[in-house]
Amino acid sequence: MAFKALIIVAGHDLPEPTTYEGTTSTLVDSGRNLKGEVVGSVIRDDVGKVSVTWSYLTVQEWAQINKYFKQSAGGKFINTVEFFDQTAGTWVRKKMYVNDRKAGAWRRDPDTGELLGWKNCSLSLIEV
Repeated sequence: MAFKALIIVAGHDLPEPTTYEGTTSTLVDSGRNLKGEVVGSVIRDDVGKVSVTWSYLTVQEWAQINKYFKQSAGGKFINTVEFFDQTAGTWVRKKMYVNDRKAGAWRRDPDTGELLGWKNCSLSLIEV
């Protein structure tokens, strides 16, 4: 099998992340009865979330990733995302939304003041 990106958003390969963390959740409607015991029902299982970080991205790379989720730039809040799923042991395709994106300024060009890159860039994608 040819090399495949860990995350593909709307048909676009994201750069190889520095860290890749999968979370799988089970949604439960629950409460406690008069005996204090948990009673509940599973509403949905195996809801996926992927959290990634990049130690460094150029200004252009980080801007492009963000555009995939920015409606005014032609992106979407909810995208089809293909990712390596920890519970399936392979790539799966799901509808996901983006959570907070965060990055720290790396440094600026001392002559022009132009930002040269971003460090510790992170985002999470959560299944709808």
